Amino acid sequence: MFSKISLDQWQAFVSTVECGGFQQAGEHMFKSQSAISHSVNRMEALLGQELFLIEGRKAVLTPLGQALLPQAKHLLGSAQKLERLANQYQPGLFTEHALAVDMLFPADLLEQALFRFSSVLQGHRIRLYETALSGARELLEDGKVELGIASSLPAGYMQEFLLNVSLLCVVASDHALAHFNGELSLTDMKDYRQIVIRDSGMRISQNSGWLGTSQRWTVSNLSTALTFVERGLGFAWLPEHMVSEKLASGQLRTVPLCHQREREVPMYMGFPEEYKLNPEVRLMTDIIRELCQGIKSDKSEALALAL
Repeated sequence: MFSKISLDQWQAFVSTVECGGFQQAGEHMFKSQSAISHSVNRMEALLGQELFLIEGRKAVLTPLGQALLPQAKHLLGSAQKLERLANQYQPGLFTEHALAVDMLFPADLLEQALFRFSSVLQGHRIRLYETALSGARELLEDGKVELGIASSLPAGYMQEFLLNVSLLCVVASDHALAHFNGELSLTDMKDYRQIVIRDSGMRISQNSGWLGTSQRWTVSNLSTALTFVERGLGFAWLPEHMVSEKLASGQLRTVPLCHQREREVPMYMGFPEEYKLNPEVRLMTDIIRELCQGIKSDKSEALALAL
């Protein structure tokens, strides 16, 4: 039955949900409202069930619509990737591995993983999406990547814990917060500028780590946040692996918070179940797993020596 539904119709269905209605979906797809409505009505006729219920002026998903939405997004993302690969085809370079990795994940581990993968599969291209917060989850849901690494991944996907990333609240050594007499509460922090990383996802906007300060600069990547902190323009929660050398040299200092001076962010690796036997996905997951296990072993040995 589903084979009778075209990609354009699936796109009309998804756009109606994401844009908030038939008219908005039509504007997004450069079609009339009636064309979108007709596409959705045709889908409902083929399925024999309704996808939307009209409540006032709003189209609300039925249980069937809710169940089909994640797979519809994945179908459209996979189709877009297939079309891109076909357009970029070169003899011997048809395969591409796409992955989304949260920028909190240690860059040196990622570099090693990509190098090892390319050493084994030299004819494969790699498309890396550097994401924040919900970005990796959305790319997985939309079928644009085969593998994701982030603190939160879609339910129902194959996933495993990799490691915890420690975040420290840091400022430049000449910043007023670095010389505060005593410990700082959240109230004390509200008058100082915080540098926050923007959620790279489009559907859900998160503010993880924001302390509710009156001044906030939102940036798109960690390197910009670090640069602003180094220049004394504000404070930020940054990965310990990124700032440890600058803390040791005295260029940066941790903010003397009275509560939660360090945050732990878990990193998970996940992929759709249909890729569990895919050789490229299995190779990349094996490499990343091995590298992360090595990091955890090194930390355990260091802790044992310290004790």
